[in-house]
Amino acid sequence: MFSFFKKNKQKVKEPKAEINASLTSEQIVEIEQSIQQLQQQIANSDDAKLLAVLNEKTGMLYHQLERIDLAIEYLEISLQHKKSIGEGYKILMSLYNLKRAEAATNGSMADIDFWMNKMDSMRNIAKQVTILRD
Repeated sequence: MFSFFKKNKQKVKEPKAEINASLTSEQIVEIEQSIQQLQQQIANSDDAKLLAVLNEKTGMLYHQLERIDLAIEYLEISLQHKKSIGEGYKILMSLYNLKRAEAATNGSMADIDFWMNKMDSMRNIAKQVTILRD
């Protein structure tokens, strides 16, 4: 009759599992060849805008290969050449957050602070780019 003490049982929606099929060996080889080509173009260029694009593409390919540290390195270099808030920015922010979570799991406050500062700098880039657009 009275349901004061009954727990309200609501169904919790399960998050949809993302389908993340692993790469085939052929796809890995293809991505690694693309990375080599991009690195050659990077070595032969001194145009800041082109270097930003090439480094971003390289970082995104390393992200596909789940080579997180290399992905971060190239995506950071890209932003040094040209600040933008495109796909590379989004991936870099997610990688920083991944690293922060990893640091939290390991209980390393210094690493948590390091990655939080990196995320703060990314938010500043977003503000700068947004202000420049107006």
